[in-house]
Amino acid sequence: FRGRLWFVNSVKFVNHNSADLYAYDPARGVARFEKHLFSQDAGTPAIAGGLLYWPFEDSRFSPGHGEFMVTDGVRWQWRLIPNRRAFHTHAMAAHAGALYAATSAWRARVLRSDDGGVSWRLIYAHDTPGRRVSRITTLAGLSGTLYAGLTTWSDDDGPKLLRWTGKTFAPAPFWPAGSAVRGLVVYRGWLYGRNLAADGSALWRTDGRRAERVAAPDGHVVEGVAAGQDTLWAVSRGKTGGRLWRSADGVRWVEVQTFEGGRPLGLAVLGGGVYVGLMSEAGGELWGPPPRSSATVDPAPATTSAAAPPLPRDRRATALPAGALAALDRALGAAKLTRRFRTTVLPFAVSRAPKAGAALAERLAQGRFPAAEISMIGGNLVVPAAKMARWYLMWGMAHTGGGRVPPELIARPWTAKPNRAEKYFEPTPAASWAAARLGQGDRATLAALIGRLGQGGDPDWLTGDLVGALTDLTGRRFGYDIPAWRRWWKARKQGRR
Repeated sequence: FRGRLWFVNSVKFVNHNSADLYAYDPARGVARFEKHLFSQDAGTPAIAGGLLYWPFEDSRFSPGHGEFMVTDGVRWQWRLIPNRRAFHTHAMAAHAGALYAATSAWRARVLRSDDGGVSWRLIYAHDTPGRRVSRITTLAGLSGTLYAGLTTWSDDDGPKLLRWTGKTFAPAPFWPAGSAVRGLVVYRGWLYGRNLAADGSALWRTDGRRAERVAAPDGHVVEGVAAGQDTLWAVSRGKTGGRLWRSADGVRWVEVQTFEGGRPLGLAVLGGGVYVGLMSEAGGELWGPPPRSSATVDPAPATTSAAAPPLPRDRRATALPAGALAALDRALGAAKLTRRFRTTVLPFAVSRAPKAGAALAERLAQGRFPAAEISMIGGNLVVPAAKMARWYLMWGMAHTGGGRVPPELIARPWTAKPNRAEKYFEPTPAASWAAARLGQGDRATLAALIGRLGQGGDPDWLTGDLVGALTDLTGRRFGYDIPAWRRWWKARKQGRR
């Protein structure tokens, strides 16, 4: 996107709370921290209308609503998909002039937007048996038809490649049976995907009329596929590491490189160069052609390009629905706060009206919350009502662009005990993210963020929330270099910068 390779670094395969977006400039060999997503992981992005859309696969702020970020490469917006219940936004895709999003709670859904992600309408919900789960995690278009890769946790062993009929998604009859289809990629008139079945994972392809198994790379589990102009690339994993493969015709494969001790998770092609994302004991790694420069970090803020298209705009300013404020006050004044409190705040967030944010900020400052506790995640997590109320009030404020986050909420000590789901309602992460979205870069807020960096007793991932907020509010690109942030803050207080 805009001449750079964009990628996510996150903790994989366990519940966590960290997902960071970076952009790599192959001409200068510079990787730059771009954005911290308030999510446990990130979904598959899409480029549509000259803009980059990146979904929160597991959003932390609003379980129940899909979320994504959109950028022109410099400016960012945070957007909701409020139409249907969603814990995850797995993938977005541009197809035939529209934008699509694959979301799920207990069952897979696909939504369509015809205005760049401002409004959405549901076009498909997968028929999922009770006490079962389904997800669509990949979307791609072939010859004017949109395809979706389905994952199910049920006894259904039919084809998991779905295609749009013009009215709904239906299984592609020529595709083999299995439990999931992942990583759809188009190359030279063929749609490639990984088919997971009882006998393992295999690479298949279809031209829209028939399907065939791609025999190679034999004996290797393919983790990702990417298409270049004249080459199809694949990465695979084995017992001791991974391998990179190439194919000109998509059938015959040649091994290019091995990665000892690392697990490839994905790859991309940019400017003729192939890039591989690895997970190793050291953390996330990006492999690619040798850079022309020895620089690895770019501390300078970016500049807006005159060629950048405008970010999506709401068609009209929406007023707060009648009765929303009264409903909010009833919820806050009740003896017990319910898990549905977020739905009481949702009208404020959707309104995107600063006055609505000011109303939420007023109630946040008053601090009049029920003293009860709320049981979540099947009783595995108990949350004080006051923490949940603050959490969603700040979420709503951030979407409206109105109100002010008290900096003392950023400085509150961490008191939550670890839980298996890694779900927390402590004020520091919510306050940091909301302050950044509100552009609240005053001295008190910055001091609270800087002072919290490296504080004992905090979970490691909380640093990402603080660094992300500081990056947004200051334009500085120090990433996770805490001493650099402290030096910058000292110099600023002394009037040197």
